[in-house]
Amino acid sequence: MQIESILSPELTFCNVQCESKKRLLETSAELIAEKVPSVDANQIYNALIAREQLGSTGLGNGIAIPHCRVPKCESTIGCLIKLEKGIDFDAIDGEPIDLLFYLLVPENTIEGHLEVLRNLAERFNKNEYCANLRACNSNSSLFAAATIELPDSENSSN
Repeated sequence: MQIESILSPELTFCNVQCESKKRLLETSAELIAEKVPSVDANQIYNALIAREQLGSTGLGNGIAIPHCRVPKCESTIGCLIKLEKGIDFDAIDGEPIDLLFYLLVPENTIEGHLEVLRNLAERFNKNEYCANLRACNSNSSLFAAATIELPDSENSSN
């Protein structure tokens, strides 16, 4: 999967400040809605909260992939956020998260997003990839690091 097929520079945010999971989901919904006029921040936020109530999307190792279906979303939308400081996100390992990749899909999507989620999880499971993201200090460098093509043979950890 080419990550740039769902992620744009306009939806890549470096060193975002947030103190809580709820506020982070709210802020993220607002950032996305500002750049994608067809979607509503409140609908995004409510969908993200509903999904988190089913179980945390915090994968561990500082990574979360919040995802949901959104009304009036016309295509799959990705948003990458690197936090300035990790926060509690109810991740499976109990550790704070500092890298989030939001995945929003059209309300009527049935299966296609599952493959995208799998590809994202594989990408974020690679230590070098995450280290490169964490080393970034600007939106543009974060986008460049996020969209670099990864070799299949790179070792992953967990």
